[in-house]
Amino acid sequence: MNELNELKARFNGYMELIDRDGKSELIKMLSDCDYFTAASSSKFHGSWIGGNLEHSLAVTNVLIKFYNSQSEYTINRESLIICGLFHDLGKSTYYGKPTYVTNYLKSGKISDASPYEKNKALLGIPHQIASIQMLSKHIELTEQESFAILFHNGLYTPDGREILGKEQPLQLLLHWADMWESRFIGKNAVID
Repeated sequence: MNELNELKARFNGYMELIDRDGKSELIKMLSDCDYFTAASSSKFHGSWIGGNLEHSLAVTNVLIKFYNSQSEYTINRESLIICGLFHDLGKSTYYGKPTYVTNYLKSGKISDASPYEKNKALLGIPHQIASIQMLSKHIELTEQESFAILFHNGLYTPDGREILGKEQPLQLLLHWADMWESRFIGKNAVID
């Protein structure tokens, strides 16, 4: 639990850098929807309590490091923080249902290989759409922020193929940071 408190403190530090109407309502909603404790996947990056928060903070950190090292780019720092922190918000509880639930084996034990599974009670709205919808109820997103969150998985989803040749700087940077964190930085990074 101490680690979760440290993650929340880092989250609060980033939130202090956001100046948008509705921010306090957004923070309340985050507690109500299990944002701080949700897993980020069933068996890959962030497949533990608080994994989505940990992943989102790491993505935000990658984005900010890039921002601080590249003076010629004019991407808004606040946009980087919002996109980094909330690109996977839709993996939290949505319509009152958690996205990931404990994966119990027939024996009654929790699976070691896949400790979580997608909640079968959800209708299957993609998490990036849920993220935009949940955020937009509390803060106004720019067109670039919505686009970046919607297409942060790049060409890895069927909808992502729509943006081939139409990528935008914020979207590409978010996609890269998300992939970099989940593949090379995170606890369950896939490294050969």
